[in-house]
Amino acid sequence: MTFKLFGKLVYLLTKERMEYRGDFLLAVIAQIINYTGDYIIIWLFLRKFDTLAGWTWPEIALLYSLGLFTYALGASFSFVQMRELESQVKNGTFDSILIKPVNPYLYLVCRGFNLGYLAHVAISGSVLLWALFKLNLSLSWVEVVYLILCIIGGAMIQAGFMSVIGAVSFVWVKTNFLFTLFFKFKEFVSYPLPVFGTFIQVLLTFVIPFAFINFYPAAFLLTKETALLSSWTMWIVPIVGPLCYFLGYRIWMSSVNRYQGAGG
Repeated sequence: MTFKLFGKLVYLLTKERMEYRGDFLLAVIAQIINYTGDYIIIWLFLRKFDTLAGWTWPEIALLYSLGLFTYALGASFSFVQMRELESQVKNGTFDSILIKPVNPYLYLVCRGFNLGYLAHVAISGSVLLWALFKLNLSLSWVEVVYLILCIIGGAMIQAGFMSVIGAVSFVWVKTNFLFTLFFKFKEFVSYPLPVFGTFIQVLLTFVIPFAFINFYPAAFLLTKETALLSSWTMWIVPIVGPLCYFLGYRIWMSSVNRYQGAGG
């Protein structure tokens, strides 16, 4: 799989989606309205209590936007692709991917690249920029690079975990219920981690490292105290994403090598 081939696949997908421009635009608008509602709910909640675990509305808007923005980037290459593996394995249609002369994982994630996440990027990116402006953060070039690396890392954490769920399809077949668990856990990082008890904080830091998606990057940029990690460990945060994605990829490739077909 080369960048040229990837670009060709994305071009064909874009051309395919643009055949139904009205449907695509309505879907984008619907997603923007949906997530705008989420922001309004959080804003109304903060209007009542002023702060949440010491975090103000613009700070939580930054936190939530980082989570949504990184999800959009990661899920565009993994969510639909891994979710559909269950039916592909069950019906035997996944076999057609294996006969292609390309890496099956890369072909799957590139061929299923989802343009629909443009809505997520638009709303979360806009609020993210607003929050940075509202908080009057004067980021140095080092902090800007750090933020970019954390965004990439957050996307890779989520794509990595969804890849693991997809890998389980080759063993259990029925795995879509795991996506429900994934989103349930991800809901925790929509809010500051100190809101939750010690068990949840440890779980989301050292077992299921979703706190590295947005909480720790935001806490570092906002100079917030973190109970479980010292300030110097913030520089380790961008490394967690590539590590999670690499492990997810290796697990997926190992599982597909054991795949024996629909009648397996």
